Amino acid sequence: MVSQSEYLEVCPLFEDVPLEVIKQHTPSTRIENFSHKSVIYQQGERVKDIFCVLEGQVKLARVNLDGAEFTMALLSNGDLFGAALNDPKTFETPESAMVKGDGRVMRIHVNEFRDLMLNHPPLGLRVIELLDHRRQKMEQRLECFAFQRTEYRLIQTLRELSGGFEQRCEHGFGQHIRLGQQELADLVGATRPVVSTILNRLRNEGVLGYSREYVCIRGFDEIEKILKS
Repeated sequence: MVSQSEYLEVCPLFEDVPLEVIKQHTPSTRIENFSHKSVIYQQGERVKDIFCVLEGQVKLARVNLDGAEFTMALLSNGDLFGAALNDPKTFETPESAMVKGDGRVMRIHVNEFRDLMLNHPPLGLRVIELLDHRRQKMEQRLECFAFQRTEYRLIQTLRELSGGFEQRCEHGFGQHIRLGQQELADLVGATRPVVSTILNRLRNEGVLGYSREYVCIRGFDEIEKILKS
């Protein structure tokens, strides 16, 4: 069994934060293990904790009044989600959080996490940098939606996901991303039929494989060459 200290050592967010400082200011901190498709919290649920991804992937999604789900983001090691930092009171979350594959997250009460940042300023700076980086990525996605073709948006999305969620593929390809077609379409900003058509073309060329729950990639250079031809 891996100890809490060992997990924190591999989490970039808590780099250089002494374990005794974490224990002092966040006594409720605990690490939780989740199996594939486990729900951490539901949309509209009152959440009072901050979560940090330690292993695996966490999908954030929203459901509209008609029951249709839209994938907002896929988070990896070091990413934060959960209660709002600017409001230490419990609030109703605008999205649900589900684990993709087996995963581990650290749960900290939002008030304790705020106290930890106040008493360890480098952590607060790192959180600001993390949130700013997420904002920049969102702005890049919006710009991509407005000005780039679907094929280019697909390549960029797959590159981004493989960087955070890379797994060796057991199906004969290089990289294995646990991502369904509709989830990928949401992140690309396209309809599922359009994304499916592109994936079928790439699968026929032998550079990509997919099922309902994953996408396997042989190499991005090959994908980019085919889509640009």
